[in-house]
Amino acid sequence: MSRDITANVQTIVDSAEVQPFLLFEGEFASGYVRAWSGYGNLSWNSQTWTGTGTLLNISNVQETSDGSAQGITATLSGIPSSLISLALGDVRQGASGKVWLGFLDNGVVDDPILLFEGRLDIPSIEEGGETATISITYESRLIDLARSREIRYTDEEQQSLYAGDLGCQFVAALQDKEITWGRK
Repeated sequence: MSRDITANVQTIVDSAEVQPFLLFEGEFASGYVRAWSGYGNLSWNSQTWTGTGTLLNISNVQETSDGSAQGITATLSGIPSSLISLALGDVRQGASGKVWLGFLDNGVVDDPILLFEGRLDIPSIEEGGETATISITYESRLIDLARSREIRYTDEEQQSLYAGDLGCQFVAALQDKEITWGRK
């Protein structure tokens, strides 16, 4: 996928010193978690992003020329073991997640580049002593293209989707109906 980058971002990328960072936004039951790969708080897009430093890790974001669905894994380490149940209770499969690539130059350079947007798939936990590591896998939305759609054109299916709609009430009677087309 081609990326449209602004003139400001192009200027920073072409400069001698580049300060890239990652932004991660994940939707959870209690609300959105917004983190960035630096230290302290960062303000962008009218939101405050919490700095995680080396505690946040995002796997490689891959794209293929054939358009196949690729996923990513967001890992947060150093979580106290006492907070694991709270963290897992907050996870909702299918919730959205996004990753941006941004650049610093006396503040955030306009328009960080959206690298990935997907849906939460599987969380996993690795416990070790007093702290734990939580990894959350996100699937690309392209994975939906591979899923089969199980919709039938029956009155029952229509009623489950739109109660009271009579648009498919005669579909079953059409199954064995002989229709003459044109003149005899």
